[in-house]
Amino acid sequence: MGNNSFRNLIIFSLITSFGLTCSSVQKLNEPSKLIQEPYYKPIGDSESVFIFRESDTDYRVRKAGHEVPILAFSPIEYPKSVDKKLASYFDQEIGLVWKDIKFSNAKISPDVWKNKTGLAQELKSKDVDVLVLGSVIESETGWTFKFELKDSVDTNSYGDFELSFKRPVSTEEVGAWNQVIFWKSSDRVISLESKQTTVPVWDRKPDLTRIKEIVNSSIKGTLTVRASSGDTEILWKGKSLGNTPLTEVPIQEGIQEIQVVLKGKKPITKTIQVRAGKKSFLFQEWEEDRTLGSAKVITVPNGLSVSLDGYKQGETPFYRSNLTPGAYQLELLKESADGAYVYYEGILDVKPDRLVELALPYFGYGLLSELEFWKPSGEFGFSPFGPNALEFAKKKNLSNGWNGVYSLPFIPEELEIEGYFLLPVDHGDASVAVTFHLNGLSLGVVAGKEKVSIFQFPSDGKTLSTYKYLDVDKDIGRPFLFKTDLKNKKLYLYLGRDVVWQGDLPAGGLWTVSVLTRGEEFREKAPIKDLKILYKGYK
Repeated sequence: MGNNSFRNLIIFSLITSFGLTCSSVQKLNEPSKLIQEPYYKPIGDSESVFIFRESDTDYRVRKAGHEVPILAFSPIEYPKSVDKKLASYFDQEIGLVWKDIKFSNAKISPDVWKNKTGLAQELKSKDVDVLVLGSVIESETGWTFKFELKDSVDTNSYGDFELSFKRPVSTEEVGAWNQVIFWKSSDRVISLESKQTTVPVWDRKPDLTRIKEIVNSSIKGTLTVRASSGDTEILWKGKSLGNTPLTEVPIQEGIQEIQVVLKGKKPITKTIQVRAGKKSFLFQEWEEDRTLGSAKVITVPNGLSVSLDGYKQGETPFYRSNLTPGAYQLELLKESADGAYVYYEGILDVKPDRLVELALPYFGYGLLSELEFWKPSGEFGFSPFGPNALEFAKKKNLSNGWNGVYSLPFIPEELEIEGYFLLPVDHGDASVAVTFHLNGLSLGVVAGKEKVSIFQFPSDGKTLSTYKYLDVDKDIGRPFLFKTDLKNKKLYLYLGRDVVWQGDLPAGGLWTVSVLTRGEEFREKAPIKDLKILYKGYK
């Protein structure tokens, strides 16, 4: 009996120790603080401002884009069987491929390419747009070269192409070099051996048109424009890009002014920041027939089929104006060769002179980059959107209060909302709040440099508790998680691995999530590290 008691004591001690070591946060013995309830304050088109944001990590975010792309060619690592003379021959022949393509060559020494840090600095100093990465494979019949053009900052691929040479197998295919002949290029002269030498011949030349398209795309982004009226015309630099909806139209990098025109309405000019290789979005809502309504349906990812009252209307992102008010049976379906799977079925309630919005971020990774998922909130002089993601900026000192973004209302389901506050060294002295808004309940976390506090509304306006993170992944940040349990009708809030709040899950209504910063404790640039919403059982 005594031995059993001793063993149980050891097990209890181990469990207790394990619990302590596994705790992610420490609850602090601090008095509650008053906190202003987050609320949505729309920033209209007339009040929205464009603010150019320089990036600390992406030098290709530019005010003015390049007219001609700057390319850097990596050295090709040849097999040992290819001697210097043959390698030089290949370089000369392949160089002829590029002679009719407009670009600027940023010459970088082979030694620099071996040093990742030094290469990054060299690319930035020379303002390089694209890396041309070449490789070669030797076979019994010849040599195949593959070239891939990648973004110099984030290494996204703009495209690739191949070419090949074959070994000469007959006298008709033999190239002859004599000592009296010199091979001359813009930067070298090669003196050849006196004896006759056979050289490889072209087997498959690349498509020059395709290469030009790839190179030109490296200094362009794409623009998608949608409007509440399908008769909206989009102009850029005085030229018509067409009527909405416009989908991923190529547009020059840099700051661009887009004119939105609808007959009978005053034209509107919107300023956007285009980053090469990235997508930009615009949405224009017009005040039209006040007896009719409009609808906007977003999914993450895009591409679900939209059906209203049993009739397919298009795919997400879906916009429709001049809808007769009423309750529509909405279905969101994922179609495949095996049939259609219903991801959502419900009522879309369209009201006169209103835009009804609905989102289903069923596989919502990288939501900070899904700009169509967010609506700005705050006061004049604040702008939440950078060229690629949420990046908070201001043109003036803002008054006390919240500025940031609210998501579109999304469908209630069993899900997890997971994100990461920045590390204290990166967060600084700013204040950032992430709030989950449900029917009659707002539950949130507000983060400072060292501490985070939990709050809920309705309440007396005071924080519920304050914590400090103990276990933090320095490559990720300070994690938080909202989790819904529909079966047991419960809502949970985690900081790291610790449940710091749990309560009843409110019934009814749609949900939203907000990311906000305070005017007097403003967080510049990215407010948090990451945010995703994952619906249980969706693929």
